[in-house]
Amino acid sequence: MSHIRRVVLETLSARGPLPIDAIAHVIRHSTMATRYHLALLLDEGLVVSKDVARRASAGRPQMLYALADCAHEHLPKQYNGLAARLLDEIGDSLGAKERRALLRRAGRRLAAAAPALRRGARVHARLDRAVDFLVKHDYMARWEKTDGEFALCVCNCPYRQVALAHREVCDMDLALIGGLLDLPMQQTGCIAHQDSHCRFVVKPTRAMKNNYR
Repeated sequence: MSHIRRVVLETLSARGPLPIDAIAHVIRHSTMATRYHLALLLDEGLVVSKDVARRASAGRPQMLYALADCAHEHLPKQYNGLAARLLDEIGDSLGAKERRALLRRAGRRLAAAAPALRRGARVHARLDRAVDFLVKHDYMARWEKTDGEFALCVCNCPYRQVALAHREVCDMDLALIGGLLDLPMQQTGCIAHQDSHCRFVVKPTRAMKNNYR
């Protein structure tokens, strides 16, 4: 998002609904240029038009523009800081061991929300299911087969800043992916350890390997 449109959102968040001339004054653009940026924000659903504001002088009423609910996701936030402080508090109150156990339970609970896995599902079906679920939860996931080895790769970490301070957060992903695949696996790469991606090598049964061929 451009700096100008971000300023428009922050202005509407701070001041509430405003007419276009007031917005133009804040961002120091002409009314025509401001109308262009507002049109883009309206198209994206980040700004909504509200009831008209009557001018003091005669003439057409003036439209008010306001922040849409979904626009709050584009405003400054501190989710990483909140998560890190909560993990600190959990560790201080319950201990590091219970903090790890809690994160693993959270991962298993999230995996349980995935569509049911067909009994006896082959390895590629399990990998497809895992990738589909992870992508829907903002993971950049894919799977590959190289030299007869199956691996699930995640190319981003949705909570990288938290994981850098609390490496045990990776336990949640291990539990999540383990629950999605329901197969033995081993993690061989981790973004929090400065690897280019998180990599999970899957160890299917011999019967699954034969069925895949």
